[in-house]
Amino acid sequence: MRTPHAFALLAAAGCLALTACNPQAADTGAGTSPAPGATAPAGSAPAGSAPVPPKAGRTTAAVPDFVGQVLQDAQDGAQAAGFYLLSSHDALGKNRNQVLDRNWKVCTQTPRGGTTTGTDTKIDFGTVKNEETCP
Repeated sequence: MRTPHAFALLAAAGCLALTACNPQAADTGAGTSPAPGATAPAGSAPAGSAPVPPKAGRTTAAVPDFVGQVLQDAQDGAQAAGFYLLSSHDALGKNRNQVLDRNWKVCTQTPRGGTTTGTDTKIDFGTVKNEETCP
């Protein structure tokens, strides 16, 4: 009867040891303050704020204007332009998921079309169903 308890204890100890050896888990940044003059990392700016200026060696591109397009076509166009970090949300605030992208159209986008920014910048699309009117 002691064997199952010993095995469970050994398994738990092994999991703790593996977790303690993971350098990524230990480096959470908690309790650290940024160095004087340091800037926030890319993508940490609040929604609707100005795009992050490009860093040295960062690939930049002009963001196409996707407003009015079907969400699937907008996503395809963004990827063709070099932007792969994409998200979308319900522009009417109903918290609906955009499961079938062809059933949704783009009302807003952040950053705006015509903006030049790094291709690692997230593009967020505000969407409504195709038969609905944009707010």
